[in-house]
Amino acid sequence: MDNRFKTTELCNGSKLPVFGLGTYKVVSKEEMVTFLRTALDLGYRHIDTAIMYENEKQIGDALQEIYKEGKYKREDLFLVTKLFSNKNTKVEDQVRQSLQNLQTNYIDLYLLHYASSPPTDQFELTHKPVFQVWAEFEELVQKGLIRNIGISNFNVQMLLDLYSYCKIKPVVNQIEVNVYCQQPRLLEFCKKLNLHVTAYCPLARCQNTDNDALLTELSTKYKKSVCQIMLQFLLSLGVSVIPKTQNLERLRENIESTDFSLDEADIAKLKGLNKNFRLIDPYDREWWKRVPYFD
Repeated sequence: MDNRFKTTELCNGSKLPVFGLGTYKVVSKEEMVTFLRTALDLGYRHIDTAIMYENEKQIGDALQEIYKEGKYKREDLFLVTKLFSNKNTKVEDQVRQSLQNLQTNYIDLYLLHYASSPPTDQFELTHKPVFQVWAEFEELVQKGLIRNIGISNFNVQMLLDLYSYCKIKPVVNQIEVNVYCQQPRLLEFCKKLNLHVTAYCPLARCQNTDNDALLTELSTKYKKSVCQIMLQFLLSLGVSVIPKTQNLERLRENIESTDFSLDEADIAKLKGLNKNFRLIDPYDREWWKRVPYFD
C-alpha cells in the first residue's frame, strides 16, 4: 500500500487520512487553486482549515474549479474545519456558513478550536460553555451536516469534563506536537480514550531544527531531510500530521516522509529532544489578553 494514502480508523469507525495539509495563511484564490491541485496530485486527501484562518471561501472556490477538471471529486477528500465558541452565536449558523464557504453539503470533521475564546478588553468572558457547544455539535451530526466531531487544544482536565456528559464522543484532539513539544502524557491519555491525535505545527516551524545535531545525524543516516525525519517520527507515534507550507516543492518533500520508517533506537533518541516548548500559546498573544490557557 502507498503510505501517502494511509488512513487511521477513528473511534466511530470513520477513516482519517493520516497525512494532511495545513492551510493557515493561504488566502489568495489563485494561489489556493495551484496549492490544492498540486497537493492532491501528490496524494494529500486530508485538508485542514478553520473559520479564523479566513480562507474557507478560497478553499471552496478552488476545489470547485478542481472538481470541474474531472480528476477529483468531493468524496475523495476529508475536509476539516473548526470554530471558536461564542455565547452570542449558534453553532448551526457557523456550520452552515462554513458549508456555504466550502461549497459542500457536509463537513467530514468539525472541531471546537479551543475550549474558550479570548475575553473582551474589559476581561469579560465571551465563550459559550463546552457542554452547550457539544450538544449543538451532536445535533448537527444527527442532521447530517457534520460527519465527525472533535476538539482542538484540549488538555486532560478538559477531556475529563467533556467525556462526563458527551453522548457522541470526540474522534480527534488536534494539538501541537513536534519533536520539541511531544506531550507524551497527553498522547497516552488520549490513547486510553481511543481518541486520535492530530499534530499541528509538526515541524516546529523549523525553528533551529537544521542546527540540531541529532536531526542532522539522522538526516544523513536515512538520506532524508530534517523535515522528513521530524514528520516520520510523529507518524511512528501513531498521530496524524498536517504540515503547512506554501512552497510547492516542500509539499512533495513533506508527503514523501511516508515512504520510510525509523529504527526503534532512533525513535527513542528523538523522544529525548522533548523540551515541552510550545510555539502556540495564547498567553503570548495580545489578542488572547494573555490568558494562561495551558496552565
